[in-house]
Amino acid sequence: MLRKELIGLQVMTESGKELGTLDEIVIDDSTGGIKYLLIRSYGKTDPAVKKDGRGRIICSVIDMKVVDGHLVVK
Repeated sequence: MLRKELIGLQVMTESGKELGTLDEIVIDDSTGGIKYLLIRSYGKTDPAVKKDGRGRIICSVIDMKVVDGHLVVK
């Protein structure tokens, strides 16, 4: 899938926890791989959750797949 097709998808964990909406994919310039995802959360999040300056969740991913219109991250 293309980046533009992924942006805006709802993001959830493999266990079914909804995290929010995919706002941006950050690429590692040296490897070309995904460095992390930036997710707009649906509401309050745990203060321990890492966020960027705009309040988006910084989500490192090992693997991801699209299932029934949702982006499922591992």
